[in-house]
Amino acid sequence: MTIHILGAWFFWLLVFVYSILGAIDFGSSFWRWYYHLRGYVSAESVASTYLSPTWELINAFLVVVPVALVGLFPSAAFTYGTILALPATLLLILLALRGAYLQFGYASKRFHKHTLLVSGLTGLLLPGMFIALLPLSQGGYVEIVHGNDVLRLGRFFSSISVYLFMAFGIVLSFYISTLFLARYAQQAKEWRAYHRFVGGARWTGPLSLLLGVCAFFVPTPNGLHLIQNGLKNPLFEPFLIVSLITFLLGYTGILTNKQGEEISSRRALWQLGFGVAQVIASQLAYAIAHAPYLLYPFVTIESSATNRSMFLSTLLVLFFGLVVLSPLLLWFRRLFITDAEYVATHIREPH
Repeated sequence: MTIHILGAWFFWLLVFVYSILGAIDFGSSFWRWYYHLRGYVSAESVASTYLSPTWELINAFLVVVPVALVGLFPSAAFTYGTILALPATLLLILLALRGAYLQFGYASKRFHKHTLLVSGLTGLLLPGMFIALLPLSQGGYVEIVHGNDVLRLGRFFSSISVYLFMAFGIVLSFYISTLFLARYAQQAKEWRAYHRFVGGARWTGPLSLLLGVCAFFVPTPNGLHLIQNGLKNPLFEPFLIVSLITFLLGYTGILTNKQGEEISSRRALWQLGFGVAQVIASQLAYAIAHAPYLLYPFVTIESSATNRSMFLSTLLVLFFGLVVLSPLLLWFRRLFITDAEYVATHIREPH
């Protein structure tokens, strides 16, 4: 394994961590808004209790991803920076709008409903917009015109593959967040909220699997054929099989939850664990099928990497930076995520 491949796997790890954290964060925003509209106070309160201390931290982690891309693969960063000028601007506007309302909405009850609406809508839109980068990276939408990279917006927004990926990203965000919020509600012994979230997982789980399979098997026009490229690697099929098995194991646990039943912390954790394991296995399969391209067919891992000494220095700085921050992140998790007393005392009882 070359140093550049190792760096690509490290970059994938950063993207994966943010994809899980972002899915939970955005999905929680949506469910908070949705259950507020339905009048389910306990479920809304569970989502709100999670969002209050975490959304800003997750947004801060997002900064690490483009920094790592610029430091490790500057040519890829330049290409994506060129073709994503408009889409990235829209993403930043939505993130800024969401952040502004979450930051100041809590300070005034007057804007409470506006905060719920904005955070809910952005929580719905952002997962789809982020995951749209995947079909874009598979090629077919970018052309070189007079030496410049040009994104064909008409071709991009008229592609079935793009909308399949966007729908998959949105529903997967809902599914992962319901599993996490169900675990969160179980810690607080809020069984009404727990079964609300389990009910959401029952329909989002199979739908996310169906959309994921469709997105994977429907090729982008004139782009990278994921199945053909993936079958060249002997690990591709095993990862897909593991992804399916972990989904079935997790979803079986969800189906066997009886209405009103109180479950153990271990069971709720296993349901969430199998959901995350499914995403890990499927993302590894996708990474294998996508390699060695960062943007097919123009940018590869080797062609876009910086010189060896700079690459190694950047990789070490990023690695040791995360090592230093990891204890603080674990402490934050212990204070606000796994502390059952904190969760129980900050969740509002239904009137």
